[in-house]
Amino acid sequence: MLPDSILTQAELDFIQSMQHNPRLNVRDSTRSLMVNGGVQIQNLLTRLAAHEQVTIHAQFQDQQMNFPLHLVEDEFHALHLELGTPSIYEEGPQIRPWRFALPEPLALETEKGSLTSLWIHEVSFKGVLLEYRKPRKLPARFSAWFNPVGHAPIAIEGTLERVKENGMGAYRLNRDNKEEAERLLRYLQKQHQRLYPAMHR
Repeated sequence: MLPDSILTQAELDFIQSMQHNPRLNVRDSTRSLMVNGGVQIQNLLTRLAAHEQVTIHAQFQDQQMNFPLHLVEDEFHALHLELGTPSIYEEGPQIRPWRFALPEPLALETEKGSLTSLWIHEVSFKGVLLEYRKPRKLPARFSAWFNPVGHAPIAIEGTLERVKENGMGAYRLNRDNKEEAERLLRYLQKQHQRLYPAMHR
């Protein structure tokens, strides 16, 4: 005599359909990293990632990308290395963060969604170029929301570094809020991918 089944036939069918669903069995290739180099290399990278910031540096023509490596624990308590969102740089007389020039300037917003007099023209993961549409001098500091079309708003704050010849202000961004800084990196990565698809294949 067969023992009573714990699951119903419908539940078994559902589990089997989940296992054979190709969309659920595809790994996120942008997040996972397979290290082929032997146990010693894997152990070294794991120890370094657990105690220090480890990055993978990639160079493509006149641009650089630095991918942070993160040590993550899965549901089975196994440790894995994952690639984080890259910081993108451009080369020139000096290496500087890649700047995305918005197609049209965009007004920064308050927390309640009201438009401010600060209009963003360019953004990088370290700074922004702002126009102040008031007949006063640029504020020394700002705190507002960057709300690009098709993306969730990103909280940014900055300190004035210099006033350019055209009257716009170059602001250094405060990156203390790690979650918002990561969201800005992801936004910039998407814009970079749109402009330079060959680098992201």
